[in-house]
Amino acid sequence: MLSQIINKSKIPPGITHVAGSPNSGTTTLLYQLCKGIKNEQKVVIFDCEMSFSAQRLQEIILNTKISLQDIYVIQIVDKKQQIKILMKLHKFLKNKKYSFIAINGITDHFRFSNKTRSERYTHKILALQMAYLKKLSKKQNLPILITNQVSIFRDDEQQKIRPIANAVISNYSDRTIIFQYINKKLWKAKHKDEELYYSLSSNGIEEIRGSL
Repeated sequence: MLSQIINKSKIPPGITHVAGSPNSGTTTLLYQLCKGIKNEQKVVIFDCEMSFSAQRLQEIILNTKISLQDIYVIQIVDKKQQIKILMKLHKFLKNKKYSFIAINGITDHFRFSNKTRSERYTHKILALQMAYLKKLSKKQNLPILITNQVSIFRDDEQQKIRPIANAVISNYSDRTIIFQYINKKLWKAKHKDEELYYSLSSNGIEEIRGSL
């Protein structure tokens, strides 16, 4: 599955949750999947990270027949707007055919919430959004990509990572892919027992095959 997503820009139906540290390639993967847009279909990207780069997208889809006019980008500036837009997504999707939709940095605005708000409240709001997205994806057989960051913690003196709000998001996701740092030139994508090593270049994410 990892090779299908990364090398062939094919994302399966359902919700795909991709989590990694900054600069691990989660947003690059989002751009790369645009190469798989089908005829007469569109892509919509809801950018909660406010980091969308048209230049980077153009670099990755260069030499393809994909038109930038087929890719809609909506920047979400705060948590209030995110709740308002995502919970009415079905209205936006009317009368249009989409190859996939993406929410870039779904937890970003919630990580900086007012400290008087409890973590339980934040998770409840995220759970409502995820439940809605899950229902929408199933009803329309629509692939949805969610990118997320990870937090680093120590367990038994070993450094480990886990996605932010992992229990909430993974509960409604059909699959979770973790991008892990190896060194300056090497990263690893992991889904269950499947692993794929990759590097990042101007062309996007490139699988590294053979012995390391």
